[in-house]
Amino acid sequence: MQEMISNAKGSRSEQTRKRIEQTYLNLIFEKKWDRITVKELCSRANITRGTFYQYYGDIYELMEQIQDSILQEMSRKYKELSGNPRPPFPIEEFIDRYEIEPPPLLLFWFDFCRAHKTAMEALLDPHNGDPYFVKKLKNILNEYIEAMMDNDGLPRDELRGYFVRTVAELHFLSARLWLESEGENALTAEEVVNLLNTMRVGAGYMTYKQMIAAKTGDKTPV
Repeated sequence: MQEMISNAKGSRSEQTRKRIEQTYLNLIFEKKWDRITVKELCSRANITRGTFYQYYGDIYELMEQIQDSILQEMSRKYKELSGNPRPPFPIEEFIDRYEIEPPPLLLFWFDFCRAHKTAMEALLDPHNGDPYFVKKLKNILNEYIEAMMDNDGLPRDELRGYFVRTVAELHFLSARLWLESEGENALTAEEVVNLLNTMRVGAGYMTYKQMIAAKTGDKTPV
């Protein structure tokens, strides 16, 4: 009996915490994240200030916990997906061994955004979201894009930095547009992934052509 009571309390506590977080995220669509007050959040969530302070010290701690939960989950999944990288292969074998289909690391970004739609849409909001969250998220994205390029057998040359930054920015832009899109004409996650994958495949093929040209002495523009 005591265990059942404890589980019930734990369930109610988790529901209250989720309601506070969900209410806060919804408010970000209306107001900048650090301008939202505990008073208006409690009013919207229909809870007392005392209830809020049982879980969070202030709005900043609430935001920090939301962000940490998202970033930790994303980092954990990316590490799992990057855990068994394919060994490098000679550039001459590129055409035969390069995978044209979108890799799991690319697919996961949109699966994650879809699973955390409200949070990601709010936190990535260019007007009311937290720019520091975007910076922290970019660090994770950069690591996984590097891993994706390693798995593709591409060299760590001077062009990689440009590619990594560009693809990371496209991840954010495409995610925002996709999350905000509605209606019959909206792109599916799979269609957006394929659009991003065209850049990955194009970059891989250009690198292949440049490296082959360098080995053969062919000066023909690629």
